[in-house]
Amino acid sequence: MKHVYKKVLLFLFFGVTLTQMLNAEQAFENEQYQKALWMTTRFYGAQRSGEGPNWLLANYSPTNVASKYMQYNDAAITGQSYLKDADSDGYDLVGGWFDCADFVKFGQTEFYSAYVLLLGYSEFPKGYQDLYSADYNGYIGSDDFTWESQKGVPNGIPDILDEVKYATDYFIKCIRSSEKFYYQVGEGGADHKVWVTSVFKSGMPKSLGGEREGSRTVYGISEKGTTMVAFCGASLAAMSRLYRQYDASYADLCLLKAKMCLEFINNRAKGNIGAPGGFYGSKSKYEPDVCTFLVEMYRATGEQSYLDQLSNYNSYSFGSKTWNHGYTFCYNNTEDISYYNMGMYAGDTLAKSHLKYFVEQLYKPKNGYILNVKNNEWGILRYPANQAFVYGLYKNMIGELDEVDPYSLGTIEYIMGSNDQKYSFIVGFGDKFPRYPHYRNVYLDDSDSMALCKIDEKHIQLGYMVGGDLNPSKYPDDINNYKSGEGGIDYNAGLVGALGYINSIINPVSTADINTVVYNDVQCYLYPNPVVNVVKLQSKEVGDVRITIYNVDGDVVKTKDSTWEKLRAEGISVADLNNGSYVLSVVAENASATKQFLKK
Repeated sequence: MKHVYKKVLLFLFFGVTLTQMLNAEQAFENEQYQKALWMTTRFYGAQRSGEGPNWLLANYSPTNVASKYMQYNDAAITGQSYLKDADSDGYDLVGGWFDCADFVKFGQTEFYSAYVLLLGYSEFPKGYQDLYSADYNGYIGSDDFTWESQKGVPNGIPDILDEVKYATDYFIKCIRSSEKFYYQVGEGGADHKVWVTSVFKSGMPKSLGGEREGSRTVYGISEKGTTMVAFCGASLAAMSRLYRQYDASYADLCLLKAKMCLEFINNRAKGNIGAPGGFYGSKSKYEPDVCTFLVEMYRATGEQSYLDQLSNYNSYSFGSKTWNHGYTFCYNNTEDISYYNMGMYAGDTLAKSHLKYFVEQLYKPKNGYILNVKNNEWGILRYPANQAFVYGLYKNMIGELDEVDPYSLGTIEYIMGSNDQKYSFIVGFGDKFPRYPHYRNVYLDDSDSMALCKIDEKHIQLGYMVGGDLNPSKYPDDINNYKSGEGGIDYNAGLVGALGYINSIINPVSTADINTVVYNDVQCYLYPNPVVNVVKLQSKEVGDVRITIYNVDGDVVKTKDSTWEKLRAEGISVADLNNGSYVLSVVAENASATKQFLKK
């Protein structure tokens, strides 16, 4: 009976005939949901800019280079892209994720996507496995990148955290200080001029999207950009909480930078901005994203003061239900996760009622079409994928996790290939899937000709969800069709979250092989502050410790293995450090602390 109900729901949701739905292949073996999550998570490793490693490009050097561009081949570095990203004063901005099929790092989607991925793991941790390491050495070493071979080498850390940490490493750089924030690297117009891999394009002139003469254009702000700063801060706060058991020093640095993000928001003019060139418009609201950020700061620190600040922002749409069919959860509409966070962790009953309204009214399918996307054909499947994730969050909020919500399951199964064409919209998943997605790097070809592109079968399990179609028989599978054939980091984010929710119920992960060390805060006092030559730590603790000192850019400037006894008696010399602010992190056995000091 469940399957019939789910198929009828799909009929209502996707607007195809009931006969088509009842005849469609509906269910998958449990392993297939795990595989889908593995693919769509590892996809982010194929989006890595900088040194990587990027598993898709790991062994790649330019191939089939167009003769007119051969002069630029001398600058290519095997497997790496954009190693010169920096501000005009040399401030390092290498790393992060490419936005989609192209190679610009857009803040509108990058900060949002990282947070959505972390929220999914935070709420449904049993859905996420540890199947490989952050450096992909099992896949790269064997030159086998498939699910079936199981060549990944687990490292004791859930794969989702390995993937998002690559982004938060970059986010740490983005919030340079409480007065300077970087939100974009690269220009969309220049980036679109040549159809080649990121490895080759990096060596091309800036006018063609490369960095031959130096860094691509970098965009920084000293005010506004509130939503991007908020999601950057929320991601760092969430990472500080979720990664602490693996690396307390890194968690401390993330929290420090998250606090800088909040100071930026509190002390600078508020508002949102669009991407230069018009590739992403400016959001009308920033308040829901600041609310999300404040809740994450509360969760990371346990300090009530962050929840007390919610009253400054949480009236942005409460008391009204004026959303229309143009609204659905995406990078540009984020009330859903704001309501979830406030309802779940701040006890806001009005927020709970708003989220209930979303799942029981706004997102309920009516009249044979998907709500909120009837006038939008660009990347249409990202919206139901995002809504499926919201249904999972709602079920978690009300404590109904005994079985998967049929709306979430039916929607994700449709994307996986449970439709009348048995067509999967995830590149590499199933038997029928897009062979010509609008995605440059997967073709490993630098001929600047879409007509010559063909996916290397070794890298076919890309995990890239294309924009797709509500009628799989009409999906064109055309490399030139970016409206349906392109995807992006924000497309995959909601899908990964929904798959995490589904797997947490039908495939709960055994945590036996996951590092479960929990670090407790340790009481200690740093003095003198400001300091000239030697800083000391006063504490009742005993035993071995490791000291790490960071500058405000997040760079490690000093490390030292010591003991609490020596820290009390001798301290740590900082005479060689430049004047300025620093953070000292101390990690002992199952305990850690972070202190800020000024060097004069």
